Amino acid sequence: MATQKLTKSYIHVPKKEPFIGLTVGQQLYKMAEKYPDKEMFVFYVDNERFTFKQMKAKSQTFAASLVSKGLKKGDTIAILGANHSEWIVALYASIQLGILLVPLRMEFPHSTIVAIMNKLQCKAIILTRSPDELLDRACEYFPEMKSSPAEQLKSDCCPHLQFLVLCSKSAKKLCSKTGVYSYDDFMTLGNETDFSKVEEICQSLDIDDPCCIYFTSGSTGMPKPAVHSHHSILNNAMTGAFFRMGVDNFNCNWESLRYMVGVTLSGIGTVWGTYLPIARGCTTIVLYPAFNAGIMAEALQNERVSIGTVLIHQAYDLLNLPNIDSYDFSNLKLMGMGGSIIPNELRQKMKKLVQYTTNCYGMTEILMTHMGDPVDPPDKLAGAATYTIDGLETKIVDDNGIIVPVETVGEILVRGYSAFKYYLADDLQTKEIKDINGWIHTGDLGVMDEAGYLTMKGRKKDIILKEGVNLIPVELEAVLHEHPKVLAAMVIGLPDERVGEEICACIRVDRDNSPTEEDIREFCRGKVYALLVPKYVIFFDEFPTTPNGKYSRIEATRIAKKAFNIIAY
Repeated sequence: MATQKLTKSYIHVPKKEPFIGLTVGQQLYKMAEKYPDKEMFVFYVDNERFTFKQMKAKSQTFAASLVSKGLKKGDTIAILGANHSEWIVALYASIQLGILLVPLRMEFPHSTIVAIMNKLQCKAIILTRSPDELLDRACEYFPEMKSSPAEQLKSDCCPHLQFLVLCSKSAKKLCSKTGVYSYDDFMTLGNETDFSKVEEICQSLDIDDPCCIYFTSGSTGMPKPAVHSHHSILNNAMTGAFFRMGVDNFNCNWESLRYMVGVTLSGIGTVWGTYLPIARGCTTIVLYPAFNAGIMAEALQNERVSIGTVLIHQAYDLLNLPNIDSYDFSNLKLMGMGGSIIPNELRQKMKKLVQYTTNCYGMTEILMTHMGDPVDPPDKLAGAATYTIDGLETKIVDDNGIIVPVETVGEILVRGYSAFKYYLADDLQTKEIKDINGWIHTGDLGVMDEAGYLTMKGRKKDIILKEGVNLIPVELEAVLHEHPKVLAAMVIGLPDERVGEEICACIRVDRDNSPTEEDIREFCRGKVYALLVPKYVIFFDEFPTTPNGKYSRIEATRIAKKAFNIIAY
């Protein structure tokens, strides 16, 4: 908490611990020596376990094979598929060589995958062992896998592509062609000289060199590849937003902490899980990206998970498991929740599963930046307020970029060590979000109080303009979440010839216990500004989501327009 009452919406929180001054690869080597036989990663569904020593060896072997294929610092390779050990192995291998791993998503259409691979000049693509349809998709994308007789794979759609690595056991029949390797065969390509080069290159890299890519969620447009440095990634994992109160308050230590990743490895939601082991010496449990609440509950229990993070829809699904009370979550100390503004009612319900819950806020371009502390004052917890994590600055500005007084809505800007370097191959868009002073323009609206706490007010682009009045959707969403029959709510604006935009409430419900449209309107009357009472109400079994797992307002708007036969005016 700020030591003095703030009058302007600006705060800087000093860093309590020194930065890690090593690259990710160098830190991996250090931790493999310190904790050689300790579990680093557990891939729960595959029942695979890797110690620090084993992960170092595996990733070095993969890196040596990359060296044998002539790849070098600054090159890019892509990966596509579900959460398996080969994903982490390929990531840590590429990082040791200064090669950028491009994390493609299964939700991307063929045209987007080809466009990204060409724009970023990817020289290879790794296909993980699942999902099952992945190999068929790959054969469709790259028919040359079956027919090319050339010494090196030549792809018509991706001219920079030199080879593929297929991790599926059923792909063996395709791996006789030069340039198409099974995972096991690829791991044998490196020789003694290649292994020596891996360590030599790794030790030569600098903390400010490009380390990895994360794509923006695509919730407001085409996903963009944000490049982070070793310094930003490793130290954000070390600081970790939910570490504001420190693990000592959870009656555990870093080495015993077991952290669960329940989302796809391609998104920033896994930054902590991917790098926390080398930052802090703890263990990460990885689940599949195709979320299954039953598997998550089972993993939380069986792996004795200490800390987990869930997106808002995952939290609802976990709570609604029919047999949720039969699981033993006694080791679970804290659950961080993010992906949207977390209703207080949801936080209260989660307390039946876990002692502490906390709100997370961040974005791809600057990783995790704010967190609610479980021991914050009750009014801050009820309002989903968060606080800037160590080493970062936050300010709230008006449309002219001027810092606003406290308790005033404005755009959230954040600055600090965890900021991304740039969007790969896109200087123009980089300058649009990262200004000359290093501030990241989040596009989110928020309010800062005199103690420095930040309360989210939604996306700047989500503001609904009705009858000349700017309306903030989150204000109505907060009320809708109080309705006993509403599982989740999202508010959007639909075009209207007369008033500009009309309010549409998207409601996720249990079809067997669903309210009516008029029930929803009546519930809102008197609780929100009259202009916010929704004209339109549409019910969903599941909300559409972006590849990062966030609610997709773009897709929800498309569905609602079609349902109500609305055209843009």
